[in-house]
Amino acid sequence: MGLYSAVSTEIGEKLFNDFVRYCRADGGYAALADVVTKQQRDEMESFALAETFKYFYLLFAPPDTLDFDKIVFNTEAHPLRRAW
Repeated sequence: MGLYSAVSTEIGEKLFNDFVRYCRADGGYAALADVVTKQQRDEMESFALAETFKYFYLLFAPPDTLDFDKIVFNTEAHPLRRAW
């Protein structure tokens, strides 16, 4: 694992742990009204499950989970087969 991968994984772990710690709510994951106080809003953004957790999964999945020479992701985290 190169330095970039190690740093990315370390930052990703911190981000994931903080996401769970500060955003977890009884019915899912709340958006934050204030990132300083960590006050939660009474709503969950639709992309929390559809995109955010998909990227968390890919960050921690085994390297051979997807062939990134053949797959790219659009801005909504949908995988697309590369045609170039």
